[in-house]
Amino acid sequence: MYRKLIYLISIFLTLGLAGVTNGAEGVLGEYFHGSAGDPWQTLVLERIDPTIDFNWGDNSPDPSVNANGFTVRWTGMLTVPSSSTYTFYTQTDDGIRLWIGGQQIIDNWTDHGTTEDSGDIALAAGRQYEFIMEYYENGGGAVCELSWESPTMTREAIPSQYLSVERPFPRKPVPADGAVIRDTWVPLSWERGDYGVSHSIYIGDDPDEVLAGTGDTFRANQTNTDYAVGFPGFPYPDGVVKGTTYYWRIVDIEADETTTHSGPVWSFTIAPKTAFDPSPADSAESVDPNIALEWEPGFGAILHYMFFGDDYDTVNNAVMGIPQGVTTYRPGTLDPAKIYYWRVDEFHGFETLKGEIWSFSTPGAVGSPNPYSGAENVKQTSILRWTANDNAASHQVYFGTDQDAVRNATTSSPEYKSSKNLGDESYDPGSLMGGTAYYWRIDEVNNLNPGSPWKGNAWAFTTADFLVVDDIESYNDIDPPNPNSNTIFGYWLDGWGTATNGALVGNDLPPYTEPTVVHGGRQSMPYFYDITTKFAEATLTLDSPRDWTASDVKTLTIWFHGDFVNDPAPIYVTIANIAGTSATVTHADPAATQIHGWTQWDIPLQEFADKGINLTDVNTITIGIGNKINPPGGTGKMYFDDIGLHPLPPEPAP
Repeated sequence: MYRKLIYLISIFLTLGLAGVTNGAEGVLGEYFHGSAGDPWQTLVLERIDPTIDFNWGDNSPDPSVNANGFTVRWTGMLTVPSSSTYTFYTQTDDGIRLWIGGQQIIDNWTDHGTTEDSGDIALAAGRQYEFIMEYYENGGGAVCELSWESPTMTREAIPSQYLSVERPFPRKPVPADGAVIRDTWVPLSWERGDYGVSHSIYIGDDPDEVLAGTGDTFRANQTNTDYAVGFPGFPYPDGVVKGTTYYWRIVDIEADETTTHSGPVWSFTIAPKTAFDPSPADSAESVDPNIALEWEPGFGAILHYMFFGDDYDTVNNAVMGIPQGVTTYRPGTLDPAKIYYWRVDEFHGFETLKGEIWSFSTPGAVGSPNPYSGAENVKQTSILRWTANDNAASHQVYFGTDQDAVRNATTSSPEYKSSKNLGDESYDPGSLMGGTAYYWRIDEVNNLNPGSPWKGNAWAFTTADFLVVDDIESYNDIDPPNPNSNTIFGYWLDGWGTATNGALVGNDLPPYTEPTVVHGGRQSMPYFYDITTKFAEATLTLDSPRDWTASDVKTLTIWFHGDFVNDPAPIYVTIANIAGTSATVTHADPAATQIHGWTQWDIPLQEFADKGINLTDVNTITIGIGNKINPPGGTGKMYFDDIGLHPLPPEPAP
């Protein structure tokens, strides 16, 4: 599907030239006389380099620097134009190392001719990442060039507006963000921002409260850059709790006692006493049949008991496991197209703690459940979909509200719902109750195969306790005419092929939905707009919910994500009855496309009713950008997610 390729290129050639300035542009370059083995011998030059895009040939970077036998360290802060996975490229002669946000993504510290190296990292807009790049030149030509690209941005040297010498925010948390700690107390430290004189410390077990600074999360204001938790005289004086994740945030305060610079919310987790973090991950698919199973041991465990098999009940009910002194187990070569279960119990000397039941499947097994297992706030009228086992000729569908009953059901059980032919990997359970947990299982059948039937896993999801208009979770990357195709642009009709409509929904190539910039679940809707001489609208025709008065709903909620680099424009929502009556509500900010991060937009339904809409039979919903009468001009990219109807506006979330 290449329907949007030219459009994407035109937009992002434009967007790639825009940015946000954070302090002095560029990075600090420190030039030394040195070598690969002893790189930082003598500092001879400091300067701000706007970009790193140098081909010195046989010359030197500066008269004060040797032509051979020199090294450079560039440091600063990096921002990105939009949240995405970025690929960084270096072309160097000789050695190169690159760290972004404390993560090394390129390491080729060797003598070589001009060589390209690359590394990928997911980065979020609106954050600063510490940038460190080290280079050495031994002899011969000297080349050091740095560039980047993303799925929506063509490759280019990193523009100076995304590089900053100033570093105003707290950084370098210890323990590192996301660390797992095996102790009952935790010393904390960090590096102050460039202007911080004192530091306000927020700590708690609720990330929203830590971000907002509410509850009892404010702990201290101090001038030093270390603190502790789980120790007498500090938060949690009786010790931190095993299995709990704690969140913390530092706010630097300048000397004027008014100007502040808040760091991000960092976290650390106290290891639980039970085994955790399985590899392969729970419910992993297409796992190598020769896999070695690994896990993180429980806090304080001295021995591990392994349970493994292809039957859930057998693994769950077993009492004598295989004792393991290490956290690795090799089950041998496994069968293809099969689901396996495993469990690790942790022995602590005076007690043995039963572990969770984990599962994975080998290549060819039934998989890719939609809704995915564990999904929350699922639409009450969702169609269940899956991918077939390689050996299947048909499917048996089991569905219900009791997980054990679904897991153990047979074709004579009430949980057995249907037999589906190969090629029809979907099941409609009808209208479901809101706020309810449901379980489903797919067994694969082939009467010509002695291994049949292949029993599936019991997947789970929970329906929303509000009316879901579109949570973007049901769409897939299967192209027509495959009967299982459910692409986002097959439902949200945009401006493709329409000269006056500059909206395009979905990416040009799979994944058609956005997998990283999401508000809830695993997907959001990418929405490209070009309103240079036209309007931009995308319209969804509703199957359900059409009655926007049911369940006493009062508010339409839409989550949207803009970006600083977008051209400014308003966004609006239009709903229409089947007879053609329509009503439009426009967001209060005329430059809503530039609102960075996820924003909750609550629209009282009465605003539509006051404009003549019959809320008992809503046929379509349209999301528009710009002005149909007077296009404001410009291009950009938005994301939309979690469109729903609520009795009252949902509680705001950061």
